[in-house]
Amino acid sequence: MNIRLLGQGFEATSKDSVGNQLLKFFSDKDFHTFTGISAFTSQAGVNGLSKHIATAKKHLNLITIVTGVDQKGTSQEALEALLNLNINAFVFYQPSFTIFHPKIYLFEGTDKSELIIGSSNLTSQGLFTNVEAALLVSIDNSVDADKKIIEELKEYFKGIFDFTDPNLKKLSKKIIADLVKAKVVPTEEERKAAQDKAEKAERKETENIISTIFPKRAIAKIPNEFRGTAKPKAKTAVTVSTGRATNKGKLVWTRKKLPASSVQQTPVGKDTGGLRLVQDDFAIQGKKIAQTKYFRNHLFDKYKWKKIRKSPFVEAAIVPFEVTIFDEFKGKFDLEVRHKPSGEAGQGNYTTSISWGDLGEIVKKTNLTGSRLDLFGPKGKSKVFHIVIT
Repeated sequence: MNIRLLGQGFEATSKDSVGNQLLKFFSDKDFHTFTGISAFTSQAGVNGLSKHIATAKKHLNLITIVTGVDQKGTSQEALEALLNLNINAFVFYQPSFTIFHPKIYLFEGTDKSELIIGSSNLTSQGLFTNVEAALLVSIDNSVDADKKIIEELKEYFKGIFDFTDPNLKKLSKKIIADLVKAKVVPTEEERKAAQDKAEKAERKETENIISTIFPKRAIAKIPNEFRGTAKPKAKTAVTVSTGRATNKGKLVWTRKKLPASSVQQTPVGKDTGGLRLVQDDFAIQGKKIAQTKYFRNHLFDKYKWKKIRKSPFVEAAIVPFEVTIFDEFKGKFDLEVRHKPSGEAGQGNYTTSISWGDLGEIVKKTNLTGSRLDLFGPKGKSKVFHIVIT
């Protein structure tokens, strides 16, 4: 038996994250059975594993995932995504002040087994970016002392491993509907709205204090498949995780890799507070845009502009945007677009920007550095632009 620590989130690379270990083991054909038990599960976490699980079905005879739903930590969309995997999926719930809180991932083979026990939920952040700790126990199945740990695990959680526990229910459309109706499970939109509302009420009082005590840290990157990064086609309806369809117009600008300074991932005082609209080699019909004029005189020219500073001259307009980040619809935001004529601003590289405003906290708590941003224009008579970050 070999036991080693799996640490993640405490440093920027986190190559030994639980998520990376799961991807490694799903591709290992020496395993025939997988059991995952998680307190909370997210849609992004399930979707990220989906293609790996689909491939692993060629050699895994049994794939079981059990999730808890306490404290509204698992959404309706997460359960639906889990059901769509077509595996042995269960939900565990006990109406009590105590909660179901284990995080266990077990791969079993003929000659070897791998057991991960720690703090990582089956969510994209829990698997890759949160500060978590786990133990990876590598087991030689020919050694009785090694196998004993799995025997003890299965004996303690017997009702889960043999599917007989009365609080363990096979996942189905009806079970999901009942949990949603009973207000045990929220929709993804409800969960995010409640979280954002609570944070917004608190952050006004604490942000200035906290920023002087605790500096920001580098955050490990989440693999693309765990971020819902399938690129939507322009001019089509895109269904996001909330189930809401958003109609977009044509693509009017792209930022291929968002810099940290534009997505509030730099130390306090060094970020821009908004998105700088630069050329970034964006072209229309083969001709690169002129960034000093394109945004102010073409994209946003029909909105009501007003002077907000005389020297250097700055003008602004309020423009409505709908925002989708990593395939998750965040809502509609009226954001301020600011423009500084090139000569007045004393620079020729950037003259227009979008201030994050009420979207700022969402941007700040999500690591968007290096992500792609596509800006779509209004469709038809609509005046709403669409920001899609992948």
